[in-house]
Amino acid sequence: MKTVFFSMLLLASQLSHAQCDIDPTHLRAEYTLQTHKNDQTAQKSSLILWRDGHTVAHQFPQTNITESWYLLKNQHIKPTRFFDHYKRAIEYQPGEKVHGKSEKDWLYRYQLVSQALLSQLELSSESGEGCNQEQTFSKDTPQGKIVVKWLPALNLLSYFSSTVGGQQEIWQLINKQSDSSQIQAFFAQRNAYQSTDFADIGDDHSDPFLAKMINLGFVEHGASGFYNADGQAIGAEHNH
Repeated sequence: MKTVFFSMLLLASQLSHAQCDIDPTHLRAEYTLQTHKNDQTAQKSSLILWRDGHTVAHQFPQTNITESWYLLKNQHIKPTRFFDHYKRAIEYQPGEKVHGKSEKDWLYRYQLVSQALLSQLELSSESGEGCNQEQTFSKDTPQGKIVVKWLPALNLLSYFSSTVGGQQEIWQLINKQSDSSQIQAFFAQRNAYQSTDFADIGDDHSDPFLAKMINLGFVEHGASGFYNADGQAIGAEHNH
């Protein structure tokens, strides 16, 4: 499935080359995230999606945490969590559970929205061309409404809105670019961090960083991506 996806992505990129000069497999996309609850002041944060071939990362600048996933040739996924404030990393083996869940959905990480959800939505409108060709999908459910705006040339989420009861969650794309040098520098910087395998964390009690993560409960608990710089979870995981 994932091999077919990359083949289709390459074909789409070749067909739309004249219309879109952004490489969807080497991309930086920045989003604003807002949560409105019962007309209260919105909670705001940001997310930067990085793609570099078979590696994808979600950077959360406000928490100094970066989550990364690498798609292996056998289609297994290797997760890594980078603590940018400490310049440290925790590596997980493919199939190893991260907070009780093993990583299996590559497209969800790559696109920020699962293919399962996209397949349930109905196309309501289409506009623009090339890199900016945008498709709008929506779905009304008993719980609320979902709206997704999609850039097919880039396999990229442009806008996401989920309204359930009195709460609305909005993800808005504010910038996209494909600067190879910037992307390579981003991943090279994090790959230079001191790294510890998750399985070895409990064996080293002399490392202040690891001791702090264990004492905070970060190693066993948390919501992927939404932490403060010390590894404490500050929100729920978003399974779009």
